[in-house]
Amino acid sequence: MSGEKRKVMILDDNIISLMIAEELLVAHGYEVVKMSAPHGCVAKLDYEMPDVLLVDIAMPRLAADDLLDTIRAAQEHEDLIIVLYSDMEAERLEKICHAKDINGYFCKSMDITKLPEFIDRFF
Repeated sequence: MSGEKRKVMILDDNIISLMIAEELLVAHGYEVVKMSAPHGCVAKLDYEMPDVLLVDIAMPRLAADDLLDTIRAAQEHEDLIIVLYSDMEAERLEKICHAKDINGYFCKSMDITKLPEFIDRFF
């Protein structure tokens, strides 16, 4: 990763997945902000202004379509890299990425140790 410290915001209700992703990203030099519930996500994004949003779109109580549409419509987040992080099948995540102008996806079934390098590819 370049000398500039990048910020990743993780939105995931699975605390273990959240902690593992945070640990790997911090060890790789990323600053990490995390949320385990969808309430207030847009406000937290506005406040934190992360470079990357890693979001589990299969969270309970998350209106994923509305959230993604709101973020993509916000001028202040036009450069935000959004990565879907989910247990869903890769084909389904890929379709969502194309439909919602999402930068990429990382299945939780993939080798989690590759997550930091996956995010590095966007910079």
